[in-house]
Amino acid sequence: MNLYTASESKRPSSGSGSQDGTVAAKLRRAHRKSRKGCWECKRRHIKCDESRPACGNCAVSERSCSFPSSATPATTTPTASPIPFHPLPLLQAIPNNASNNQVQNCPDSCSDASAIQIPQSAGRPPSCSRGRVGFPEVTDDLIPFPTTVPSFTDTLAVTTFVDSSSPATIPSGLPQPIFTAKHLSLLHHAITDMPLAGSFIGLVVDIALKWCHVAPYAMDQLLALSADHLGLLSPENATSHRRTATELQTRALMWFNRPPPELTNRGGSDPNKTCVPRFLFASLLSLQILYETFTHYRANFHVFIERFLELAHLHRGVRTVTSSMYDTILESSIRPFLLNIRNAEKAAKHGGSECVELISLIRASDLGPTAVTGCLRAARTLQWAFNIHANLPLEDNVHAATAFPVLLTADFLDTVRKQQPEALIIMAYYGVLLHRCRKSWFIDDAGTFLVRLIADYLGSFWQEPMRWPLEEVAREQG
Repeated sequence: MNLYTASESKRPSSGSGSQDGTVAAKLRRAHRKSRKGCWECKRRHIKCDESRPACGNCAVSERSCSFPSSATPATTTPTASPIPFHPLPLLQAIPNNASNNQVQNCPDSCSDASAIQIPQSAGRPPSCSRGRVGFPEVTDDLIPFPTTVPSFTDTLAVTTFVDSSSPATIPSGLPQPIFTAKHLSLLHHAITDMPLAGSFIGLVVDIALKWCHVAPYAMDQLLALSADHLGLLSPENATSHRRTATELQTRALMWFNRPPPELTNRGGSDPNKTCVPRFLFASLLSLQILYETFTHYRANFHVFIERFLELAHLHRGVRTVTSSMYDTILESSIRPFLLNIRNAEKAAKHGGSECVELISLIRASDLGPTAVTGCLRAARTLQWAFNIHANLPLEDNVHAATAFPVLLTADFLDTVRKQQPEALIIMAYYGVLLHRCRKSWFIDDAGTFLVRLIADYLGSFWQEPMRWPLEEVAREQG
């Protein structure tokens, strides 16, 4: 935290000048510039973490990262916590030759040294519906975004992995896929008390268990979501649960992003073995990032929008995997879930009217042709999501809200990044869809927050186009 700047601005002009100067100098020395940082960080005059091949600052802001030829990667000093509190912003930055001992002994989630045999099947008791308990809101806009751009999209394109003849052999640089008693408790919570996939939670758990020996990342990601939900139910332990979720997500990402030699034989014959675990992981990861975005990034308009753009980038990676694997997955064990969405789409013979005025607004705007095309496509996609929501069972209709970010195009996202009012109003209409899914624990009041955030930013000039979203979220909660 650069708190020393505030201290310097309030420093009195009288008193012991030399003493104050010494204190200020000491504080400044604690924040020395990076001498071996990348060119982009030097140009922006910010501290570089010197991660390779792209530093954290460039990864988050999607900038081109390059280092001076004489610069060498900084030597990292081992710390008491082998996995950082926040996930790495770029999977490629994880060294392939890292020591297993540095990542396999998580202080919270991986404390047990012996693996626990997890049963091969588990029944699904009725899911419990709980209201949101007061959750400590984190508004620190310096929290690094735990996405994996851009390598996440590239990795998703690799749709097949080799089932090693010796499951006990761990590739170099990867943490041991050890599941402890704490993980077993998280699994039990996911099965018995975490509303996630409606009637399909049993299917999700069965897939994660079945492929745990060759694709542990799916189980890790499921447990990470379970830890986040526990943090929501127990605010007094929220920090500990969030740390556990982060550790599990980090381990899952490391396994998911194994070096290319481990992910070969593209287009294998067994769809369950080649596609389903990766599809499940991508879907669960996108849910967790959606939850974190709407829960922990509410400091101000700009913090949220930048975070949402990163979220949309990751969701486009999910779109890559779903589009390339769809026909194969449709014949796999995950078929019932996909058919549920397809049936809802067929049932929506007559579309709703939620976005009619929105589309008229875009057509009458003075946006450029590319922006108009992107916004019109986003508005029509949003109407499709409204239609799907209206035709899905109550316990499953949240999937309409999570599907919308997956389908956003680069043209629309660029328009949002430029903060064009028409694009932001589309986001406000999306807030209405989120509001209709507010009973879901990972959405809750996100719709109300989003609509009011955009209304405050746009001001009174756009109050008429914003009237309908504001009226919708003002309806009685429940």
